[in-house]
Amino acid sequence: MQDSIFVSKALDEAMKLYNLSKNKKESLDYNKFLCVVIRMLVLIYGEELITVYNLKDLTLWESLIMKYGFAKNDYDAFIITLDKYYNFDLRQQKKSIKKKNKYFDMVQKYLIDMIVQKRSIQAIDNNIIKEFYDLLFTANSRDFYRKSTAVLLAYDPYEIDEYAKKQNIVVG
Repeated sequence: MQDSIFVSKALDEAMKLYNLSKNKKESLDYNKFLCVVIRMLVLIYGEELITVYNLKDLTLWESLIMKYGFAKNDYDAFIITLDKYYNFDLRQQKKSIKKKNKYFDMVQKYLIDMIVQKRSIQAIDNNIIKEFYDLLFTANSRDFYRKSTAVLLAYDPYEIDEYAKKQNIVVG
């Protein structure tokens, strides 16, 4: 029997990856893009995100994501874009010559927009902002894996770093 999909296939896979690897912080799985998406969502919405996801209550889930004023149409676009990233990535895994994933940076922009929206409603500790920024996949990442993933997948591996800086998601 197959598990039913909650919200989207990509989000379900990301959450499974997060739950399987959250206690193995040095593992590749914990640092893969889909897992990092969940890690960033947890930074924005707190551990409550995991609890609400596990309840499989769509209304509660959506109200949590839109809690800080993130618009419903932006939420819907984020979920669709995450699924498009995931489906494109699945197709690329079977190919010897990889193409850039145009949805890679789009997903990260939505995440930046979410934390910016939260910050417009309430103060966010600089340590959270720094941790969020450090999780971004850009050519300027200090983490070699994130840096190389950005170079591999992004059309412009500096775009997200520039976008984050314009949104003032930089500390130090």
